[in-house]
Amino acid sequence: MGLLIPLLVFLLAPSLVWGPPLPLRTSDASIPASTETNSPPLNVSGTHEAEDDEEVRKPLEEKVARATLPAALTPAKHGETIGESWIAQRTLVEDYCGWGWVKKDKESWRQARWVALEGTAGICPLPHTFLPRPEDDKNYQYRFYGSFAPYRAYEPQADVWVDVFILKGFMSLGPAPEEIRRPPPAQASSGVNRFAERGANVR
Repeated sequence: MGLLIPLLVFLLAPSLVWGPPLPLRTSDASIPASTETNSPPLNVSGTHEAEDDEEVRKPLEEKVARATLPAALTPAKHGETIGESWIAQRTLVEDYCGWGWVKKDKESWRQARWVALEGTAGICPLPHTFLPRPEDDKNYQYRFYGSFAPYRAYEPQADVWVDVFILKGFMSLGPAPEEIRRPPPAQASSGVNRFAERGANVR
């Protein structure tokens, strides 16, 4: 009887202490499905937090472009358009003051005069003032009505004095057939930005 009790304890102890054996990993089907997802975390209101706009949305194309008024839409006629007239061509020269060239009808552009243009208050402004940018009418031609002023304007970059045309009116002639490649007046004795060394040439 004394040996019987230890024998029973020895036989029954494994079934009382040891748990059931773990299942063998024979296939992926035996792996329980994960409950985790890659969805964004919920915020306080219970909705998914929106990702960064730069990551979610593609860059939007610019819908509102800056309005540019073609030079052809400059008034076809403005101011006083009677009397003596001149042919004028808008010409832009980098780092040089002035408006462009003016000549008589039968003259060539080699005979044209480089001018600083002056409008007449209450009668006729400068043609490019109708446009978003002053350079929008580059290489456009006009018929100018007016006269040359009895004074001249100083061009500091080249250290020269240029004629001033007082504009009373104009008619737009549209784009010029070609660009005028003739350089504007220049003083041979003065290089660019050297006017400050000598001062103005008063005439």
